Amino acid sequence: MAALRPHVSCHYYYHTPNCRIHHSRNHNHAPSSFLIISSCNATTRYRLRRRTYLSRTTSPSSPFSCRSAASTEAAEPLPSPDDKRKVPDLETLLRRFWKVAAPYWSSDDKVQARLRLAAVFALTLGTTGISVGFNFLGRDFYNALANKDQEQFTKQLLYYLGGFAGGIPVFVLRDYARDTLALRWRSWMTSYYMERYLKNQTFYKIQSQSIIDNPDQRIVDDLSSFTGTALSFSLTLFNAAVDLISFSNILFGIYPPLFIVLLVYSIGGTAISIFLGRELVTLNFLQEKKEADFRYGLVRIRENAESIAFYGGEENEMRLLLQRFKSAFENLTRLLISSRNLDFFTSGYRYLIQILPAAVVAPMYFSGKIEFGVINQSVSAFNHILGDFSLVVYQIQAISAFSAIIDRLGIIFWFLFFSYVYY
Repeated sequence: MAALRPHVSCHYYYHTPNCRIHHSRNHNHAPSSFLIISSCNATTRYRLRRRTYLSRTTSPSSPFSCRSAASTEAAEPLPSPDDKRKVPDLETLLRRFWKVAAPYWSSDDKVQARLRLAAVFALTLGTTGISVGFNFLGRDFYNALANKDQEQFTKQLLYYLGGFAGGIPVFVLRDYARDTLALRWRSWMTSYYMERYLKNQTFYKIQSQSIIDNPDQRIVDDLSSFTGTALSFSLTLFNAAVDLISFSNILFGIYPPLFIVLLVYSIGGTAISIFLGRELVTLNFLQEKKEADFRYGLVRIRENAESIAFYGGEENEMRLLLQRFKSAFENLTRLLISSRNLDFFTSGYRYLIQILPAAVVAPMYFSGKIEFGVINQSVSAFNHILGDFSLVVYQIQAISAFSAIIDRLGIIFWFLFFSYVYY
């Protein structure tokens, strides 16, 4: 069948003698998003009406036929450059993190933000102090139990109950203060991004030029995840530093060789975790994109339900949706395999620390150099410090997912605030 040239009416013909991009009064070019097609089969008409297959530099005389559109639609979905793009290095991620995070802390809400952040850090210090107190309470509690000293046991039990009553509110208030600050931060960032996204037709330029994928998902989901995770990781690092100082003194005072064992164990575990989880950052980044593509396909069907039904485009939409879902499914399968391999190691790593400190200090207990409660104290201090040294081991999957979020937000941040797209 010979390719038919569609009749195209310019949207701006009805308002000005010449169209917006200054073509002749024939108006038979293909202005983006304003095509009215009067020929071709139903499915291809539908495809032509909803998408622009010509670049912005297309000449008015260039052929725009049903055949060219049909051949284009057969190749969809087009491969995204994100599928082959390398994951940025640590320096790039840190630079993007700072560019995305910094504006809020110097905004008109900076006073409230900084006061709330200071309150969160103060409550975090309080939780560390409570943990140190429980460490010594546990030592005296188990000493009384081992010595069968009922009076001392009852006294320590009451101290424990009092510590729980006073400590639980501090832990709860810390988490509440952190979450409310994250919500306030997200609210400001959403307004900040939306203002730039909707100015100067930036949203249209991004969509028509296919500059980045799923800007809506980046603004909604990624911003929400970014604020909560950024605060959570910041507090985790701060708490780890304070814990390390507090419990290192306790552990080193009990038995210095145990501290050396801890260092070797944590450094080795971190190195192995990084090696086993090296693919997780890439796979998490791709999964974010592929899930967003699949979700966007469903949203597009809902928004264009009438056009799809009228032009009989159900089969094409079904094919595209299945391809996108298959791509997300295959990537998630690879992600699960990598996570499984990492979990084999991290599970053993966690279980071994339950007996390792006791095994190291047990000879001192059997020789009468330490009391039974000191074993419990050393186990508690060992676990605290090991947790601080092993953040990468315990958080490798969360870190990889957060890295993907930083990368995606860093890209849209650049396009909204620094590139030619906005100006």
